[in-house]
Amino acid sequence: YEVLGVPRTATEDEIKKVRLSLQDADSDVRWAAIQLLFNIRDPQLGPNLEKMMAEDPDPEVRMKVVGLFRGQENVSRLGGLVRGLGDVDASVRMASLQALGDIGDPSVATWVTALLRDVEPTVRIEALRTLGRFQDKRKAEFKVLADKLRADYEEAVRRAAARR
Repeated sequence: YEVLGVPRTATEDEIKKVRLSLQDADSDVRWAAIQLLFNIRDPQLGPNLEKMMAEDPDPEVRMKVVGLFRGQENVSRLGGLVRGLGDVDASVRMASLQALGDIGDPSVATWVTALLRDVEPTVRIEALRTLGRFQDKRKAEFKVLADKLRADYEEAVRRAAARR
């Protein structure tokens, strides 16, 4: 395990104690435990984050977990953020929408679209913005592809003209 890039030795018993702290009644203790597990790159981090998104009673903790999902560099974060879209707290739904918009993966558009019918107007507006961000990302990807195809075509035409 590493903490902030510095190798650290943690016994399995120590890590188990930290994991047990995820069930503590105090939200500060739960949050400190998840931060520690995140920093040491606990292999069970993903499932624990998902469980916290689904079950933690404190919306502040759930919003902070959204922030951790936002920082992860793999697709596993999408499940936790999608789970956040169904949260009872509007601020968690908003944070999840914003994180999904930052990621820009349109594979979650179905879940985002469902929030266009949310009871909170601010959530509906953010869902629309998020869908727009997905579209903007697609347009940018298409432009890059079109530019490459155009450049390849022009290069092929130049080579053909040089052979004549």
